[in-house]
Formats: sequence, C-alpha cells, structure tokens
Amino acid sequence: MFVMYFTEQPMSAYPAQIGLEVGHTALMFSNKYFDPIAGSRLYNEYLEHYIYAEEQGVEGFMLNEHHNAPFCMQAKCNIFASILAAVTKKAKIVLLGNPLPLAENPVRLAEELSMIDMISKGRLVAGIVRGGGQESLAAGVNPAFNRERFQEAHDLIVAAWTREGPFRW
Repeated sequence: MFVMYFTEQPMSAYPAQIGLEVGHTALMFSNKYFDPIAGSRLYNEYLEHYIYAEEQGVEGFMLNEHHNAPFCMQAKCNIFASILAAVTKKAKIVLLGNPLPLAENPVRLAEELSMIDMISKGRLVAGIVRGGGQESLAAGVNPAFNRERFQEAHDLIVAAWTREGPFRW
C-alpha cells in the first residue's frame, strides 16, 4: 500500500457567513475577503504539515490546484511542488494536477515539471487534468473546447519530453 498526504489547503480565515451567502466555490467569492497575513501563516503551516508527514513515514504528497475559490489556496501546484522538492528528501510529489486546457504554453509547463523532477531527484509524478468548467470560465477559456485543448497540450508535453528537438508542431 502507498500512503500519501493530501489537503486542499483551504483559506479558512474569512467570515463564515460570507461563505454561506456567496458559496464556498462560487466565481463570485470576492478577493476582498482574503487576509494576506492569515494567508501567509496558512501557507507556511501547510508546508510544515507536509514536512511533518514525511518525517512520520508518509510515502507521497498529492497536490492539486483550484481557482477562484477559498476551499483551495493552491493557485499553481507547481510552486508548492518545487518548494517540497527542495525541503523534503524521500516522499513522491504527485501532482493532480495541472489543468492542461488552461495552459497557455504547454512547452513551458513541460519545462517546469522537468525542473521539479530534477530538483526532487526523480520524485515527481506529473499528473495532468482537464479541470472543471468553473475554472475554464474564470480563466476565459471556452469550456466547449476543453477536450481538444487538453489533448493538444498533452501531446505537445509528451513530445517535448521524448522527442529530439527542435521539432515543428
């Protein structure tokens, strides 16, 4: 059995009543409720949780990202993954992941993931996802083309990792 640690890394420092009124996952949840001091504290606490989990024998961390919602403060899972790659030694870093239809430059994403894998000495598991409709709308990406954008970005990332270049796309 493979034991991993996962948390959505929620932003818990906002008025509870607002979450009930607006919705915890709504696009209309205003950033005016974000407290940067509490956010800094929470990011650092979450980092300490991952380090502690590895010390207790957890074999991997799963990271994801969501946008425009206080239930997840991970706006870019690769940032936290790169920090964990530098401050941990054994645990796999599993990304679920990078929503490919939102990626403006899949080659840059392939480079980011390669860097994390090298810093972690091969501990990265690069999961990729299609993402949800809410996130497509928030990013200004037409959700009707989600599958096509995912497939093209996926194929380009795999080619960047496996084909000798340069190559035309």
